[in-house]
Amino acid sequence: MMDEMDFVYEDEESKLRVIISMNIRKYREEKGLTQTELGEHFGKAKTTVASWEGGKSLPDAGLLFRLSKYLGVTIDDMYKESNI
Repeated sequence: MMDEMDFVYEDEESKLRVIISMNIRKYREEKGLTQTELGEHFGKAKTTVASWEGGKSLPDAGLLFRLSKYLGVTIDDMYKESNI
């Protein structure tokens, strides 16, 4: 897993994108799910999940909340830098 310290952030939004992306991957892996399995649960393609985890895009706020519930964490956990 990439270390959060490997990134140089342009701004706070970039930093938040990296944190959320890394947390999605971390919690998905902890639950033992593949990108395909997570995507299918929410009607999304594997490529969409890969895009979230790569920081190219992020789920909207409502979907991020549902993802956190499904992964067994709080929405606050998705935003915590200390979790990665």
